[in-house]
Amino acid sequence: MATTISAVQRRQSGMVRSSSARARRRYIVANICFAVFMWLVLIGTSPVQEWAFRGQIGEGDAANQVLHIVIFLALLIASGMPSKRELFCVPIGLAILLAYCYLSVSWAIAPAISFRRITLTALVVWVTFRQVDDLGPERTLRIVRYALLILLAINFLMVFFSPYGIHTEVFGEESSVVGDWRGIIPHKNVAGAACAFTILLFTFDNRQFPRIVSVLVIALSATFLYYTHSSTSEISLVMALVAGLAIRPYDANYRVVLGIVLLIVAGLVAEIVFTNITVLTDILNDPGALTGRGAIWPLLLEYASEHLWTGAGFSSFWQIGADSPIWTLTSGWVAIYAAHGHNGFLDLLVTIGLPGLVLAVIALIVWPLIRLLLSQSIAKPRRSLLLAMIIFCIGHNLAESSLLNAASMVQVFLLIAIAITYRQSNASAGAHHGLRQKMTRLLRRSRRDPVRAPVRGPVRGAIRTVRR
Repeated sequence: MATTISAVQRRQSGMVRSSSARARRRYIVANICFAVFMWLVLIGTSPVQEWAFRGQIGEGDAANQVLHIVIFLALLIASGMPSKRELFCVPIGLAILLAYCYLSVSWAIAPAISFRRITLTALVVWVTFRQVDDLGPERTLRIVRYALLILLAINFLMVFFSPYGIHTEVFGEESSVVGDWRGIIPHKNVAGAACAFTILLFTFDNRQFPRIVSVLVIALSATFLYYTHSSTSEISLVMALVAGLAIRPYDANYRVVLGIVLLIVAGLVAEIVFTNITVLTDILNDPGALTGRGAIWPLLLEYASEHLWTGAGFSSFWQIGADSPIWTLTSGWVAIYAAHGHNGFLDLLVTIGLPGLVLAVIALIVWPLIRLLLSQSIAKPRRSLLLAMIIFCIGHNLAESSLLNAASMVQVFLLIAIAITYRQSNASAGAHHGLRQKMTRLLRRSRRDPVRAPVRGPVRGAIRTVRR
């Protein structure tokens, strides 16, 4: 009997050691993969290159794509055979959205390009969620802060010691971006977004660095952001900082009050929009307004009005060559040079149609915000940071395009914020998402208890007597 018990104990001990070794290997692989992933997202494989688009078919960066596949395979295989939870780590809402994007390939104008781009996007989504699951929120944010700090140092070195660090021209001619700082990043708008994320991550929930270091990093990031002259990032950063500071005293137990406040704010915004609808219309009709966006957005709205339910197919509007729908709308500079619609929501509307846009807004914005605001398991400093990151990404996509745009920086940071929100809001079962719990209970009750005809008269009295 003693021998049998000893054998069982040895077997259990071996299983524990094996599980511990697997967890350690998985953690090491995740750290290495996330460091490489951050390099690809922030700098890329060919950082020192001019940003320009000549209407050629967008084949993408082959080395970049190969490295993303290597990261995916490393996370999938090198850390051990994944469990069902590790394999299906993407939330159901995002999975449905990605499935719809794959469906749109069937009617895409350029199905091969569309399939390649949605596959890369889906891979980036999976990799992001898997890495946050493997590393945990604390380690993830620590690596992100170090990556942004290194990027900031490199950008300053490029500005002061390399002619590439400052814009000289775009599209081969003098333009308004000449003299703007960009560092090692190809375009000043992307560099501006990197500075904004650095400010947010060193302002909110930062227990990683001493206060004096954080203040210095924020000051340097703000300086670099100013010299990029990236208005979109500057305005979005102000919105994000205000949101992060405003939500700081919020308690999930008083979510009804928050709902009332949000309704009031939404009403005020709607009133401002309707009051100034003429001004907004004039801006949209002015081709030179908003640094050229006034010439792009009306074209996208025109195409969307004709293809409202399907769109052109995922990522089949821009950078697909002569088949691009933009050539049927204009032959001017927008068709020749524009690489995207400078509005993430409009770009989704013209590629995956209104149903796809609604799915994207729900999966990427609405439901993560609901989880973030209703969860009682997310600390106040962390909630401020995550809300600020999401608000920045929303504001940025009003003038730039990054939603479901493969491994674009703003898209990846949005995914990181969503992944951490899901991870932490799931940390205390039953203490958050009362709405979801109630809906689940109602569905189960409706299955268990079929509708019965009301019992009346003496029979009802008899039932009561029996129950007593």
